[in-house]
Amino acid sequence: MSRRKLAAYVALIYLLSWGVQLGAIATVGDLESPDAAPWLLATMFVPALVTLAFVRLDQSARKAFAWKPSWRMAPLMLVAVLVPTLIAFGVVAAVEAAAWGRSRWFDFGQTGVTISGGPWLLGKGAQAWPLFLANVAATGAAFAVMNGLVAMGEEAGWRGLLQGQLIARLGTVRGIALLGLIWSFWHLPSLLAGYNFPQHPVLGALVIFPIELVAVSFFLGWLTLKSGSFWAAAVAHGAGNSIEEGVVSNLHLTVSQLHEDLLRMGFTVLVGLVFWALVRRRATP
Repeated sequence: MSRRKLAAYVALIYLLSWGVQLGAIATVGDLESPDAAPWLLATMFVPALVTLAFVRLDQSARKAFAWKPSWRMAPLMLVAVLVPTLIAFGVVAAVEAAAWGRSRWFDFGQTGVTISGGPWLLGKGAQAWPLFLANVAATGAAFAVMNGLVAMGEEAGWRGLLQGQLIARLGTVRGIALLGLIWSFWHLPSLLAGYNFPQHPVLGALVIFPIELVAVSFFLGWLTLKSGSFWAAAVAHGAGNSIEEGVVSNLHLTVSQLHEDLLRMGFTVLVGLVFWALVRRRATP
């Protein structure tokens, strides 16, 4: 794609997505409300729809579109689910260790875990550690795949087409970092309206979320580079939106929400640094 077409591609995604988000804010108001769900779902599919239009109309975009599944995806799917799950339980463990609150879903003991809430496929109640870990793995994988089908609406654009174009122009590390910023500010109207960070929307939208999504982009970018397509990134995105979000959002805090948000950002940055190193090593001749 030429530079002009690439700029038009990003601008069109922003124009349509911000339009839907502003429509949701004007119509529904509270984006955490169930009434906002159709609007947010529509927003998530804008990158895919714009990508499909460009792929159909532009031969260079069609050649660059990283969509074909391959055998290399199979082990990466495990990583795609594991990493967001580890972030989630890392946040829970840190919150409880710091006495900032406790999980509404889990009561951890030496011999096992008592589950009192959540949609766990292998049931609730007292479970020995092996059963609990199997429960988390099965549930995390199932919800990651289901939510990945929705996250595909974003990832077809971000990792499927845009990542490769930015890497070709800026190099691997800078291209992925810029993609993380583009991805983050694509959420800007919703974030400033209080979505995700209702207690501190400006700090969340302009500082916390950009840092998180740049870090996450190195993880999703590595999955895409290793697999040659966006599907593993879509599953990882789905895991972040399901098991990670579900486990973390069901903490009962005795401190401000900002403590949890900064803690989650810290864990995400640590993960991002690991995959930044892997991406950087891969890019080094």
